[in-house]
Amino acid sequence: MSTRRVILVVLATLVIFAAGVMTGGLLVRQTTRSVAPPPAHQMFPARFEALRRVTDQLQGLTPDQRAQIDRIIRDGRERIADFFVLFEPDIQDVFRQMREDIRGQLTPEQRQRMEELMRQRPRRPEPPFQARKGLRGDSTN
Repeated sequence: MSTRRVILVVLATLVIFAAGVMTGGLLVRQTTRSVAPPPAHQMFPARFEALRRVTDQLQGLTPDQRAQIDRIIRDGRERIADFFVLFEPDIQDVFRQMREDIRGQLTPEQRQRMEELMRQRPRRPEPPFQARKGLRGDSTN
């Protein structure tokens, strides 16, 4: 086999490999971006709002202090979102087990009433971070 043919075979192999890498990367990107998690401020909204109210009531903050405080709150929201990404599946399991344990303590009539009440509560379309690991929500106000 001539050197020219060997080079062509190697180049063809590299092109095919690169095309596969690009296709795989695009596929992963498409599937992981399908649904974004809720903004971090929707988790523990009362605590973020209380902190915001307190800092808003402080007198004499300079624009630089205000910007730094806003950055601190934004970074805190992102850190909390990161924790939820890591622990949300475990938290969902804990709540699921709690519901099962509570049902085990109820009479059939009480269980039926609990099911009715559970159906009436507002539901999220899906768990907030399931299948979106590594993505951060929009943490701006």
